[in-house]
Amino acid sequence: MSELNLVRIGKKPIMNYVTACVTLFNSGNGDIMVRARGQAIEKAIDTVQMLRRGFLKDLLIKKINLGSEDVTRFDGSRGNISIIEIILSREIEEDVADDETPDESA
Repeated sequence: MSELNLVRIGKKPIMNYVTACVTLFNSGNGDIMVRARGQAIEKAIDTVQMLRRGFLKDLLIKKINLGSEDVTRFDGSRGNISIIEIILSREIEEDVADDETPDESA
């Protein structure tokens, strides 16, 4: 997944991340990844739910990855931090086949 298709969830308001996702989809990206760590995981889930319910009704959750990372804290101690990656896609309408395109010469 390209870093260009990545929305990292942090401390900003949820609507900032929702807007970023909508902008990525409207610019032609087929799949995007929403990634969060630690306490921001809740905000990532809220972002995806807001997208599905209010903005992009055809949104699909393709995959959810859960894991943890080893981090070194400011005081030098080591610990683990939880991670979530949600891969989103939009449904493609396949109602119109290529054969059914209108003839331009008519």
